[in-house]
Amino acid sequence: MVTQPRRVVQPPEHVPPTKARVNLLVVDDDATKRFALRTILAPLDEHVVEASSGADALRQLLREEFAVIMLDVRMPIMDGFETAQLIRQRPRSELTPIIFVTALDQAETDMARGYNLGAVDFIFAPVVPAILRAKATVFCDLYRAQQELRRYRTQLESLVQERTIALTAINRELEAFNYSVANDLSAPLVAFDALTREMLDKYGDKLDRKAKGNLQRMRQSSERMAAVFDGLQMLFRLSSGEIRREQVDVSALAGEVARDLKNANPGQKVEVGITPGITVSGDKRLIRILLTNLMSNAWKFTSGKAAAKIGVGCEIVDGESRVFVKDNGVGFDMIDSHRLFGAFQRLHSQSEFPGAGIGLATARRIVNRHGGRIWGEGAVGEGATFYFVL
Repeated sequence: MVTQPRRVVQPPEHVPPTKARVNLLVVDDDATKRFALRTILAPLDEHVVEASSGADALRQLLREEFAVIMLDVRMPIMDGFETAQLIRQRPRSELTPIIFVTALDQAETDMARGYNLGAVDFIFAPVVPAILRAKATVFCDLYRAQQELRRYRTQLESLVQERTIALTAINRELEAFNYSVANDLSAPLVAFDALTREMLDKYGDKLDRKAKGNLQRMRQSSERMAAVFDGLQMLFRLSSGEIRREQVDVSALAGEVARDLKNANPGQKVEVGITPGITVSGDKRLIRILLTNLMSNAWKFTSGKAAAKIGVGCEIVDGESRVFVKDNGVGFDMIDSHRLFGAFQRLHSQSEFPGAGIGLATARRIVNRHGGRIWGEGAVGEGATFYFVL
């Protein structure tokens, strides 16, 4: 039995991607010189276009874009300097690099005039092929890079336009949803809550314990749903409208919020300390809502403390001014910190600390609208501190 030799298949060689060819314009009234320049530039494998006069060069520029123009200084009728001046007057070619190629020596050439007309370089005869190719290569690669950037910019503009259209559609849906919450859902819920309250007031004494308990739970559920709807509407309102920045006295606003919380919760004793003189640049209305949510959050989670404390202060870290709201309440496990600012995310049960779970989400939305950041730090049983930077 004869064993046939196995055929080894060689993997295909990696073929580098071919680069796009670009246009180079050679302008000279002497055909021999144009041929010489074309021959020198041939190894670059670019598209070399010839023009026999300044007028011919301008016609070529109407048809094509060029990575670089190599322009003879001495030409009849319209010399290189006059041609360069007209090239620069055309918006399409006002930034195209121009290299003057001349048989004159440096003493005879008005180089200052050439540079004033936008020349990037001068090359004097006899031309050194390696130098000319090196300079042409630089401008060809630069042109290709600019074209690539232009392509990316076009794609980015198209993507931004698509995202804008999508966001506009989403905002319209949110508006419709907000309208539905405000009217179609909230109104029946208010009527339901009023009906159960009326039944408890009128017939509460006549109902047995089970029926009365069911009505009370129905009322509690409707109140929670109403709080959720209010939170949704609040988040929607915070997503629209202009930010009107001004210097805001955070200390004064915090004092007002503290007084409101004490009046709303007269049975809860909380020691509130506010550092005077805290100011930020922001929308006063939104910052008040921000402080209300953070301080209400602290007030709620210190409700079980015999000596509850809440502090509002400011600190500067690495040149950054940070406002904070601190409490000595139940705190939280930092493992769960990623859930703090999500809408309707709760780290404690409804029976322990009632609420809609929207306060910190609202706080983050306000800070984001100011272009800032917010975060929380805490430990279980040791309180929590929420920082924000606007």
